[in-house]
Amino acid sequence: MNELQITNLEKNDITTWNFEQLKMELKDTLSVYETTVYTDDTIKMAKEDKAKLNKAKKVIEDRRKEYKAKCLAPYEAIEAQVKEVVGMIEEQRTSIDSVVKDFTDRQKAEKEKVVRAYYDKKSFVLGNLADDLYEKILDPKWLNASTSKNKMEVEIQMAIYNASDNISAIKEMQSPFEKTLIETYVSTFSMDDVRAKNTELMEAMAKSGLEQQVRDTSMQETPKEPVKINHEEGTMLKVYATQGQLNLLMDFMKAIGVNYEVQ
Repeated sequence: MNELQITNLEKNDITTWNFEQLKMELKDTLSVYETTVYTDDTIKMAKEDKAKLNKAKKVIEDRRKEYKAKCLAPYEAIEAQVKEVVGMIEEQRTSIDSVVKDFTDRQKAEKEKVVRAYYDKKSFVLGNLADDLYEKILDPKWLNASTSKNKMEVEIQMAIYNASDNISAIKEMQSPFEKTLIETYVSTFSMDDVRAKNTELMEAMAKSGLEQQVRDTSMQETPKEPVKINHEEGTMLKVYATQGQLNLLMDFMKAIGVNYEVQ
């Protein structure tokens, strides 16, 4: 690109540029560079050509930035004032919002008392799992003022009976790891996780060769009092395992009636 073209771009207002003509001229000029083969012997020429292109690019970019600043000037003149006005509104809105939030939180707290009372009344079918399952069953929308008492009660009953059906389904699996599966359900509230856990344990049991022993002892009543480490009826055992292996081991020990302590 020759100096005359750059000079013309610098002197003329960007709004007067004929971009179609400029692109045609650039195409012709740049085609010379595209067909030029630079070697170690012509590296000086390559640096000079690069400098010319850098200069042309800078001229165009500088004029673009100048024009952009000129266009934005009217907006920037009122932007600060607009932000100041919005800030005044936001300050008051935030103040009111804190009052509304406090009211809403207190309203939800009162609503949860009603929800919990009804849950406690209906959750007897869950037995000793009722308390553990409450947080899983609780639907936040029940605490909204827009949720009617009748709708809330119907959905609580449905949720309780669904949980009860799932627990029954776990027991019907007749897995030697029933206790672990129920714990998994209480923890995840997911039957998919329960089935995956049972598959994992059953496969591990098959590989261990302890299938019959696990099945036999899983039907026995587990002693209520854990055996204490260093107790005369217990044995000290050190285990070096990954967390996953340790989890499986503890599940096996529960299934075969071994009590343990994790310190």
